Amino acid sequence: MNTFELNDLHELYELYDSPPDLGGCLMFSAHIDERDTSVTLGFQTDRLPDRPRPEWADTTYNTFVFSLVFREVAELRIRGILAEAQREVSLVPGPEGRIAVSVTGPHRSIAFTAGDCGVTGVGVRLQGGV
Repeated sequence: MNTFELNDLHELYELYDSPPDLGGCLMFSAHIDERDTSVTLGFQTDRLPDRPRPEWADTTYNTFVFSLVFREVAELRIRGILAEAQREVSLVPGPEGRIAVSVTGPHRSIAFTAGDCGVTGVGVRLQGGV
């Protein structure tokens, strides 16, 4: 499953004909909120939107950032803490409409199931110089 197949990701659909493959994006953050039983994964990519927002017109940027918020998280498993450049991101439909999520690198991983997924923190920024 890629991001385009998930429900409630209309913010990405509005910007891309086909949203970026998560495995090709840098995952720069993982936030686990035990109170809301949610996990937020932050991504960035140099694959810029096909249809940028009008408010970005006067902005110099070369990077698109967004976060996926997974709610109703269960079965959370974490192995290691530090980020790894080489990793595979998998979102697979599971029983009862749940999503099986895994981010796996050679030495570290995070995996869980979620009831749903949404997008937050959509924006652009300038990485490095132009």
